[in-house]
Amino acid sequence: MKRILVVSISVLALLAAPYAASATTVKFIYAGWIPYWQQQSGAMDIALNLEKVREVSPFSYEVNANGTLRDKLKIKEGLWPGWLAAVRDLRVKIIPTIAWFDGEGIHKLLTNGKLRRAHEDLITKLVVDNKFDGIDIDYEAKKAETKDYFSTFLKGLAIRLHPRGKTLSCTVEVRMPLGSLYRVIPKESIPRANDYVALNRYCDEVRIMAYDQGQIDWKLNEAKGNGKLYAPTADPAWVEKIIKEATKTISPKKLMLGIPTYGYEYEVSWENGVTTYRRLRSVNFFTAMNVSDRVGVAPVRNSAGELGFVYPSSTSIEVSDALRKTVSSTRPVEFPGLGPDGTTPVMRFLSFTDAEAINQKIKLAKKYGLRGAVFFKFDGAADPLLWTKVR
Repeated sequence: MKRILVVSISVLALLAAPYAASATTVKFIYAGWIPYWQQQSGAMDIALNLEKVREVSPFSYEVNANGTLRDKLKIKEGLWPGWLAAVRDLRVKIIPTIAWFDGEGIHKLLTNGKLRRAHEDLITKLVVDNKFDGIDIDYEAKKAETKDYFSTFLKGLAIRLHPRGKTLSCTVEVRMPLGSLYRVIPKESIPRANDYVALNRYCDEVRIMAYDQGQIDWKLNEAKGNGKLYAPTADPAWVEKIIKEATKTISPKKLMLGIPTYGYEYEVSWENGVTTYRRLRSVNFFTAMNVSDRVGVAPVRNSAGELGFVYPSSTSIEVSDALRKTVSSTRPVEFPGLGPDGTTPVMRFLSFTDAEAINQKIKLAKKYGLRGAVFFKFDGAADPLLWTKVR
């Protein structure tokens, strides 16, 4: 850890003079999250390519039930203060993320006015005391009934942060067109956990998590997943729908398109007109390429614009229902012939992100005039060629 951060700071120091002298206003910006579980490699990744990035978000803070914060990255320890100071000297904004994934806990806190205001004060103090450029709020799995309370929370943060010149970044789940989410659109209104109008009003930037698509879009499943395997992390066709939906209520100049740098491995099977996907694990670019080498199957560009390949497996793994999805389909062409029992053998399927898949999303963000792109995640394990697309 110390050795890597020393190298990072040294690299930053070498970059500082020429970079600061040439810094100008950038119309399309790039940002990225540094996860605490890959902090060393993430810090190095950023240090080597910092001249291309305008914001960094250490994925650092989480929330306790009473609204207090815990620092998973330990951002005040070791050489992190020096690393962040060097980043700041290069005029790159430091906007750490506060992540919370407990919908019940979020609702309980935000519906209590006293606790909510104390939470807002604590976040503001965190930003000011650490001289951060702002804060990124990533509160997921919220209940629909939390929507108005969450908007009030964002308003409270905006009131506190904006007079101090601090940025309020809001990271939220995607919103799909109802026609792609439901085969028959319900007549009653669809409950939402995020008020996009309020996001546009209070947040300086809104980061849309346009990834983890899987089988959520039934129209794309029918068009691309009938007779072929299709479980993308982020198909450009789906991402474009997300952008169009978001820009109905959020200014493009505030929108940051979330772009994945990873993918997933699935166990897949087919029987009686149904393809079953069991999501086994996330994979980074290098992990996926290592599997490809091990099984002797070269990745190819799939219909979602990602790299992918299929290989047989001798074992079947059961997963929770949340990780198990089924799609109506004719037998996928990637499968071998039927076995003696009339079913296909167990197969493994990987679909993952490389530099070209990333470039497709960057082009979409620029096409719609968005503020920029934010990568999840910078951890040193993405396709190294991604940096040739960041321009």
